[in-house]
Amino acid sequence: MPEEEGSSLLADVIYQKESKWNVYQEETYHLSKRLRGITSICFVLNKKVHIKGFSFEKSNRAFKQNLATESDHIYGDTFTISGNCVEGIGNNVSLEFKEMDFTNEGATKLVVYGKSPIDKNTIHIRFANEEGETNQLVEFTQSDEYEERVFELDKVTGIHKVTFIFLPGSNFDFGWFRFM
Repeated sequence: MPEEEGSSLLADVIYQKESKWNVYQEETYHLSKRLRGITSICFVLNKKVHIKGFSFEKSNRAFKQNLATESDHIYGDTFTISGNCVEGIGNNVSLEFKEMDFTNEGATKLVVYGKSPIDKNTIHIRFANEEGETNQLVEFTQSDEYEERVFELDKVTGIHKVTFIFLPGSNFDFGWFRFM
């Protein structure tokens, strides 16, 4: 509800189609952020309207920027959620992202936005689907500030659960990632 604590404006849009008696006319709008889970939504209108319904299009997040905090599951011994980042990632921490659709085109690169206070963080990336699992490794070397780094990957196609795995000895601050 507007002005209720914790609420936010997702779109300020105008419906501009000419009125037609007893005809519903579809329109598409883009929201300012992605909605997840069970969420309340409120429509504020200036004129009387009849809404037949609305639907949301599922976004393919494989090729979009994904915040580390938007993982479907995060678990492990040592980590802290700080704003949009997962910081101090250490011993046996995993971040899971389900239903990443790399399509038939596939992905061959991974962009990671992070920070490494230690010399080298090895990040294990597990791609799992009904056909099995594959693992790929990238090494994020020391940085004083958050930085974007691009890593080459063996081509990944189809729908996978992607898990970023950090083993003992890790000390990593994870902002976001994107496959290309």
